[in-house]
Amino acid sequence: MKNIPGKNKWAMIVLAVFFFFGFNGCSDGGESKTRIGTESSQPASIRVSSPANEATYFTGKEILFEATTDDGETITAPVIWTSDLDGPIGMESRFKYKQLSAGTHTIAARMKGGVGNDVSDRIFLTIETFTWAAFYRKNNQLSPRISDEAMAVKDVDIILKTTKNFDRKNLSGLDMSARNFSGASFEYAFMVHSDFSNSDFRHSNLKNAAIEYSNLTNVKLADAELSGVDFSNANLSKVDFGYMYLSGFKMTNANLTGCTFFKTNLSYTDLTKAVLKGARLKQTVMVKANLTGADLSDARIDRVKFSKARLTNANLTGSTIRNVIFVGCNLHGVDFTSAKLVDIDMNNADLTGAQLSALNLKKVILFGAKFTDCNLSGSDLSNLNLVDSDFSNAQLKGTNLSNTNLSRSNFRNADLDGANLTNANLEGALNLDKALNLESVVGL
Repeated sequence: MKNIPGKNKWAMIVLAVFFFFGFNGCSDGGESKTRIGTESSQPASIRVSSPANEATYFTGKEILFEATTDDGETITAPVIWTSDLDGPIGMESRFKYKQLSAGTHTIAARMKGGVGNDVSDRIFLTIETFTWAAFYRKNNQLSPRISDEAMAVKDVDIILKTTKNFDRKNLSGLDMSARNFSGASFEYAFMVHSDFSNSDFRHSNLKNAAIEYSNLTNVKLADAELSGVDFSNANLSKVDFGYMYLSGFKMTNANLTGCTFFKTNLSYTDLTKAVLKGARLKQTVMVKANLTGADLSDARIDRVKFSKARLTNANLTGSTIRNVIFVGCNLHGVDFTSAKLVDIDMNNADLTGAQLSALNLKKVILFGAKFTDCNLSGSDLSNLNLVDSDFSNAQLKGTNLSNTNLSRSNFRNADLDGANLTNANLEGALNLDKALNLESVVGL
């Protein structure tokens, strides 16, 4: 019997015998003291409803075991579960267990039936030894040319001193931090869930390597061949991506905290939910990049071209944004709280639901912008050209719109409580009479 220490193992066996032959308890005055259920209340059938018969799991996976009646009713009486490989594994009708050893198990569930006889059911369960290669292969995500077993660290170090060829090698789950991999080849290598932090990959070949969920914090990637690499879910914090061509790459959910992007091409790159907190982006091109849900808080963004990029629900709180083009961008729900915006072009940008309260927007081009459901409370939009803007349902409480050109702008259901419209051009303004709190507007 495996996985259960000696004393605990014998205790479970003793309890199992007790439940099988003595769970009606000792009588005292004709009444049971320890009775869990009478024979008449106990079901006459049992069926293993979970896990499924002939299911396969990896070692260490928590598995739900559950027994019901043939009719699917809950069993409240004790159920003795055993594995032909590991012995007793549980004594309840429903429980979770993750210590089954590798192999094919016959799992039996037994209990006393309603007329005193034992009833049982059994299933077959296969437990496979977990490796990252086996896990990915099961999901059809791994080439058959990759070995099931990861290389030993000592063998990696030997190759580093000789051929430096890791093409199609299995380097998953290893601690390879602070290694000098410069000039090495990792083409189609399997490198997931490994620690490569502080390593040097300069001039290396990582073409089509799999590195997701690996730690590449502070690695050096200058002049590395990265085509075909999927950076999704990788930790790339503090990496310098300066001068790199990463157009069309996948970086979804990647940790890019504190990274540097200088003259980097990130056009068409998928950065959905990527973390770029505190990142430095300078003279970088991000045309049609996808930054949906990305965290750019406290980032320093200078002379970046975001034309037609998607930043839906992106977090830009506390960021410093200078000389940036957001023309035609989807800025739905973007949070600009406490951001510093200087010389920004948001011409025709869609800011529906964006958070722009208490900001100085005097150096932002917002011609024709869509502010539907946007919060602009307390912000300064004075002396701007906002012709044809849409403020439907927007929050404009205390907003400074003095000397601003608002001709043909739509104010349907906009809250103008305390807004300043002194000398504003409202020629042809739409639905101004349907705005809220007009009586408190200054200069109207």
